[in-house]
Amino acid sequence: MVGSSLNQAQFTGQELELAADEIAHPLQPELSRAPCTPLEIVGLFEAGSPLLRGNPYALSGPANTARARCSDWKVFLAFCEARHFIALPAQPAVVAAFIESMSAGQDGERRSAATIQRYLSTIAQAHALSDLPDPTRTAYVRGAVKAHLRGRPASQPRQALRWESIHCALEQLDTGSRSYDLRAKALLSAAYSTMARRSELVALRLEDLQFDKSGEGTALLYMSKVDREEARYLSAAAVSHLKAWLEHAQIQEGAVFRRLERTGAVGNRSLHPQEVARIFECVSEVMNSRGVAWPALKLGAHSTRIGAAHDMVAAGIDLTSVMHSGGWRDPKMPRYYTRELAARDSGMARMVRARGK
Repeated sequence: MVGSSLNQAQFTGQELELAADEIAHPLQPELSRAPCTPLEIVGLFEAGSPLLRGNPYALSGPANTARARCSDWKVFLAFCEARHFIALPAQPAVVAAFIESMSAGQDGERRSAATIQRYLSTIAQAHALSDLPDPTRTAYVRGAVKAHLRGRPASQPRQALRWESIHCALEQLDTGSRSYDLRAKALLSAAYSTMARRSELVALRLEDLQFDKSGEGTALLYMSKVDREEARYLSAAAVSHLKAWLEHAQIQEGAVFRRLERTGAVGNRSLHPQEVARIFECVSEVMNSRGVAWPALKLGAHSTRIGAAHDMVAAGIDLTSVMHSGGWRDPKMPRYYTRELAARDSGMARMVRARGK
């Protein structure tokens, strides 16, 4: 019995020594073997993935999300390949080293905290799809997140494009191209009124628009992010500028917002989503060159969406109505977009105003 106890104690000590060695050298790739082939790992988030052949629903979801997953996964794979680490399953220490590298910009580009969180989401999804333990939920990785992302400034939303600025553009925009101006005005007014995302705007078809006798209307948006259709309000201003654009472009069916050919003629192809932000930036340059007070910094395709949320909150519209108007199911984003306005309407702000000071 004594010998048996001694052997057991010695064996336990060997185990402890091995565990200590693993902690001291957590990034050694030979400590684990990948249960997946390199081909399966590389093509995990791509259509026809060999690893997901038995799960036809694994990659179902919005196309933009699928593209982001695939792009993020390639970043993590490149990091692991350069250091001879195993990407799937990934050891917690490997993921922690990845966080440190991305945060410090060791590859030449320092990622934002939001981007790194998105990378971690993709790594977690890769392990979930492969039925492997998720390293991002371990204390090791959570500690790395706190250590490398704590205190870093949060990403700032694009600047809000509010109605006052949009109204100026609708009245004064003149780029020298009538087609460009009419399309830009229709795009600005429709984007603001519907609070649509850029992908929803460029997907609009003439068949999705309904104008009523009062001069207002509705637009049926396909919300690819949540895979559903939803009717949104079109103001009289939006209807007026949409009609002007449609008549000028002689659009009888199909895409509403179309590309302009180099000749200046209106094409048949719809705008690319990235063109929405470029059009807003072009309008900004023209308006600022004319001395009009127009937002010039960090304008994006969703600036009209953010600006509409600002205007509604400033007008005292409740959060539920703001969420419904913008198609948000979670209050987190509209609260984030309008947090500055919320601060100005805080309990302290109202108390001070009530005192008249």
